[in-house]
Amino acid sequence: MLVAIDIGNTAIKFGVFDGDELVSSERIEGGAAGENLFPIGAVQSATEIVAVSSSPANSAGLVEKLGRPVRLLGDEVRRAVKTTYARPTELGLDRVAAAWGARALTGKRVILVADVGTAITVDALDADGRFVAVAIAPGLAAAREGLVRAAPHLPPAGTSPGAVATPARGTADSLRAGFVLGFAGLVDRLLDDARRAAGGADVVVLTGGGAETLAAHLRTAHIVEPHAVLRGIVELHRAVPA
Repeated sequence: MLVAIDIGNTAIKFGVFDGDELVSSERIEGGAAGENLFPIGAVQSATEIVAVSSSPANSAGLVEKLGRPVRLLGDEVRRAVKTTYARPTELGLDRVAAAWGARALTGKRVILVADVGTAITVDALDADGRFVAVAIAPGLAAAREGLVRAAPHLPPAGTSPGAVATPARGTADSLRAGFVLGFAGLVDRLLDDARRAAGGADVVVLTGGGAETLAAHLRTAHIVEPHAVLRGIVELHRAVPA
């Protein structure tokens, strides 16, 4: 058994893999690695633990907290992966993992992937397997919190999955439409650019904690793969020696 861990800015996700099969998964909100971070025994019984982190603060001390050796994917992967970045050391490996995971889960060659989390990232894998970086934008929650700080007289926007009322019958409807439909439009536009940058697309994959909110409102044909990053961690671990 292999435990894959995706350490984000506002949540930590982990999955238990038996070969290619994801047999269980967990999402811990809050981001910081606490004493009771991993509530399943698989961490102790796993043969390997592999992590990717977009938050150095949340990954600090991970080995000590788990009491097990952990492979934290790093520059050895950045050096091995073909990318459009001029300085690959800047590249977030959660983005690469999302694309590699989407490719493994779909079996397609040219992949577009939108990961809707604390940030929204839209990227691609082209026909040569090159990681084509496209864009990073604020996520729904980050934008909502920013608006609350900048305009405290407005109520927080509703960003849960579900229908959006237009025309709006009040401020709450207007805010919900602006966030849900607006961010769906943002992702659609960035996917158009990703398609051009990658020279086409065999499939478009939506992933991340906010995927369910935007999925019904995208105009781009897509599939949802909630655990693309976790699967991508496994694929990168297999492909690139430590």
